[in-house]
Amino acid sequence: MKDLFIQGYLERISKQFNINVDDAFEIFSIAVVLDKSFDEVYNEIIILNPESNKSSSQDGGIDGVYFEENGLQCTMYVFQCKNSKKLEQGRLDKFKDNFEEIFIKGKVLPNSKDLSSKIDEYKDLTRKGYIIKHQLYFLYNGSRIDSQTSNEQLTNFYHQENVFEIIDSEILYDKVVRIIESSSRRKDIDFTFNPENSNVVKGDNQALYSYVINNVKALNFRIQATELCELMFKEESINGSLDTLYSENIRGFLGFKPKANQKMLGTLNDPNQKYYFPFLNNGLTLICEKLNIPANTQVSKYIVQVKNPLIVNGLQTSRVIYDFYKKDSEKLKDVFVNIRIYESSEKDLVDLITDATNTQTPINFKDKISNEDFNSITKELFRNNDINYLVKRGEIFNQSNIWLNKSVPNEIVLKFWYATYNGKPEIAKNSISTVLEDIYDASKITHHPLHQLFNGNKDSVIYIQLLQSYYIYDFIQIKKKLNLNNPKYSEYVHLPHADELIAYGIYNEIKSKTITKDFETEYELVNYRILEILNAEREKYNAQGKPFSIASYFKKPLCRIEYNEKINLLEDY
Repeated sequence: MKDLFIQGYLERISKQFNINVDDAFEIFSIAVVLDKSFDEVYNEIIILNPESNKSSSQDGGIDGVYFEENGLQCTMYVFQCKNSKKLEQGRLDKFKDNFEEIFIKGKVLPNSKDLSSKIDEYKDLTRKGYIIKHQLYFLYNGSRIDSQTSNEQLTNFYHQENVFEIIDSEILYDKVVRIIESSSRRKDIDFTFNPENSNVVKGDNQALYSYVINNVKALNFRIQATELCELMFKEESINGSLDTLYSENIRGFLGFKPKANQKMLGTLNDPNQKYYFPFLNNGLTLICEKLNIPANTQVSKYIVQVKNPLIVNGLQTSRVIYDFYKKDSEKLKDVFVNIRIYESSEKDLVDLITDATNTQTPINFKDKISNEDFNSITKELFRNNDINYLVKRGEIFNQSNIWLNKSVPNEIVLKFWYATYNGKPEIAKNSISTVLEDIYDASKITHHPLHQLFNGNKDSVIYIQLLQSYYIYDFIQIKKKLNLNNPKYSEYVHLPHADELIAYGIYNEIKSKTITKDFETEYELVNYRILEILNAEREKYNAQGKPFSIASYFKKPLCRIEYNEKINLLEDY
């Protein structure tokens, strides 16, 4: 079943992008690991030479690179993919060595030309002061337990969790199945908490702190950390993943790199400090569909029953505890966690609680914006135009959408709308989180200048604007793949970096009031103008003996200002 399943995807991807199955495996495997659409992986992540219809010999032995920014931290995902049944030690060593030479030591390898845009992006993030975590993946279409190969021995020797991961077809298949399952409706979870009584006042349990405001029930208590792990285990067993338990959470697990998570782990490991865990940690905030607050004790204990609890704050805490529990549950004895739980199904209140209780690290608005009303109408409009508008994770693997010609994540469409109709290509280029936060605020705040567009009104013009923005984006991606290795465009060094400004330029040239897909004339004109601007800008830097960064230029307002001057456009503030 696994081989037939994967082969079906490879054939579909091969046909969609007119590439061979080896390149199709690159797209498929990276899409599974990152949970990205095939189109996004093809357009933004893989290093592919479309002219030769095979992986470029100028990729430095690296098949894909993806930067995921989070505040002033960034995770850099680096991929090597082989549509092969067996691992080879030479390939593993070469992948690690090439990455270190190119990105860590900053050397220019003779076969890394096609990596130039990713190298520039890496340098630009470094100059900005980002702390970059490197995560390498070697993905192959074989099995670790294949007795006819040395796959298991090599995996045991090279594999390092969250550092250098070797992923076989068995793991890829399991990941796809989990993604599909987690994208479907969550199965009901009924759970019973057993709050700890006070050990201060004899004869008074003092286990619960409860109240009600406007029909919203609230309950505070203290539980054994192992009880929290029982809830997480139940979620994993019934729904196949912990993702559903965190579906309203606004960030993912950050691993053990952040200092806060390291300190938590250190406290749990220290037999003299672990008892102070509830003093050193803010605990967890949960929401649920049903909360039964007990009126009295049973055998001197309060029993708290909840239905479909979700963790909206405390993901880091719960994940650190659960990982610790799976390694040595005995060490969690006498470790306690503080719990706040609210019964409410009001979406606005859930959003308020989620925002208010998550302030320690930057918010990721990707998941929060997915539930907004404007997305449902946009999705239907795109579907009628044979495009799968991806709003939630796992939708790319939804079998009912296979017949659709193209797929695009909603954040890509929103980003290019922000660059074109909203006239801010540098912000769209520089920070997708800023774009999503602004649009999320627009959907909620009535006095926001974009509220009339994103308030979910069925008559809003935003839906047509988003579709046109997508067609501009799609055209640019197709042209970029064709022109990067075209001698005619050899001097157009901005092509890997300037998608948003090119889109902005094309938008300002469009005269038609109806939806259009062909921008050939506008594309040529805009790129010629950008080339002239870049040459003039580079001369200014050269005159002062300063280095000029193309990647940085398109993240500054200057790129838009100079382009507007070129076309004599006065901005309407």
